[in-house]
Amino acid sequence: MQKQSFIFTIFTPTYNRAKTLHRVYHSLCQQTFRDFEWLVVDDGSTDNTRELIAQWQIQADFPIRYYYQQNQHKKVDRKSTRLN
Repeated sequence: MQKQSFIFTIFTPTYNRAKTLHRVYHSLCQQTFRDFEWLVVDDGSTDNTRELIAQWQIQADFPIRYYYQQNQHKKVDRKSTRLN
């Protein structure tokens, strides 16, 4: 199997944003330049993000890669956020 390569990867991290992801999808559908893929990394959404992306993967004329991971929460280095 040959790996596809694209000039651009549009990266969208998401967490429970199924209600707003359609704006990204529809914007990508309107693009005239087609040498891109859409990479969606889902940080443990509990809404219907997975099902929505699966539907778009069938419909879209561009590749959509979807990765799900357990929620990692926001990582904060407390030392770097201290005020002196």
